[in-house]
Amino acid sequence: MKAADLAVALVPLLSAAGGLTAVENEPQKGVFSSSASESGADIRFRSLNELRGWASEAVIATNSDKPKYDYTSVSPCSTGPGSPGADALCLRAFNLCLSRPGDGPAVAIYRREVDADAGPVEGAAGAWQAVGYTCFPEAVPGAENVLTMAMIREAFHDTDFSVPTVNVQPEGDVTLVNLPTFFEVVFPREGFGPGEVDRPDPARLMGHAVEVRPKVKTVTYSLGETVVGPTRDLGGPYPDGSVVHSYGSAGEQVVRVDVVYTGQFRVGGSGWIDIPGEVDLEGAPVTLTVREARSRLYTR
Repeated sequence: MKAADLAVALVPLLSAAGGLTAVENEPQKGVFSSSASESGADIRFRSLNELRGWASEAVIATNSDKPKYDYTSVSPCSTGPGSPGADALCLRAFNLCLSRPGDGPAVAIYRREVDADAGPVEGAAGAWQAVGYTCFPEAVPGAENVLTMAMIREAFHDTDFSVPTVNVQPEGDVTLVNLPTFFEVVFPREGFGPGEVDRPDPARLMGHAVEVRPKVKTVTYSLGETVVGPTRDLGGPYPDGSVVHSYGSAGEQVVRVDVVYTGQFRVGGSGWIDIPGEVDLEGAPVTLTVREARSRLYTR
């Protein structure tokens, strides 16, 4: 069985079309976990140590009589080197690495035996042979200019996030002792808030037009004399707001709301996929004055 035919047999659900393939479901169980071999092709996910071992062997082979190999990696949504979509960044490539070591995206690895001049040897050994998949695309011997999830994560962390502030009722940042005071998270228009789409410079993402957007994981209200959260509750105004506190003494309280953002990305209009990690932001502080109401008795 040829390497290209083998790839087709192993990944019947993957599209051979170029561009990004909007396939969002988990891959079928067992499709990529096989370690069976046909025609010398070992079809399983390769670890970082295995890839480093191959790289070391390539160095040793240059000064010995051992076979010398040239490696390449292609999209798992293609059928092999030189096929349509071989360089495609497909959504499935990221999905395949969700529960495996390595950030991804997944790539299919091929190798061929070469001579001293780095040209393919004659016969079957000189043809590209499928040797597995990996979620460490940057570690494939000879890999260059590979987009990784680490790059996407770094670009997301550099997003100009919207720094939340807190709206207080009663209005005017003044309240009274023992008066229920309502708090609400506000995301200013400056920066990118929950659900707003940022488009990092493709030059830092190997030319790919990647979109990222933040999502609120939790917020924490620091209300001076107490803390509420972490919670997903964004509060609200009087009378229905659910984040409420009554202060026990007069004075000034510095209040703020901190947010933990997670993120998602997409490429080429595909479905959104989660970015590993999170971003913690300290909110803008507001000084709240707590006054004590004093009653007076008047006579006419």
